[in-house]
Amino acid sequence: MEVQMKRLILSTIVLSLIASFAYAQSSASATATVLAQLKKGLSVSLIGGNLNFGEIILNGSPQSPSISPSSGANFRIMGHPNKNIVISFSSVTLDNTSWVSTNGGTNGTMVFSPVVKHTGSSTTYQSPTDVTSGNSYTLVNVSGDGYLYLWVGGSLSIAANQPHGDYTGTFSITVAY
Repeated sequence: MEVQMKRLILSTIVLSLIASFAYAQSSASATATVLAQLKKGLSVSLIGGNLNFGEIILNGSPQSPSISPSSGANFRIMGHPNKNIVISFSSVTLDNTSWVSTNGGTNGTMVFSPVVKHTGSSTTYQSPTDVTSGNSYTLVNVSGDGYLYLWVGGSLSIAANQPHGDYTGTFSITVAY
């Protein structure tokens, strides 16, 4: 009887395993969404104008000659449409070091203080808006690309005793998403 009981238990176990395999799936699957949001890279280019103050006659008094943004340098920013970007710039220290090394004289520096405006997607200087360094601005959608046009002018701070010579410096605009 003990042998029959063992056979019965063993048979029950084997039949249970066979039955469970009969109802088990041989494969299964699940899905996941794949998403990539490709953003157009940012670029900024000087497309016109300059910040050339020309010849300035020193007269022994402080001077602050200026260039209007409409007459200064013009930049085009391109990127992803309707994305916010941060625009950064700062004042520029100009020096006459190169001129003095060639011609002699006294080294000097002076500061260019920029005034920056934007006209959205307009390539003409109409209804300009002030641009403050470090603030966020939205690229305007034009046929699937984002644009913002910048116009840069500003003024020089010339001291009463400013050394003469040709002064140079570099103005930079930085943009970031």
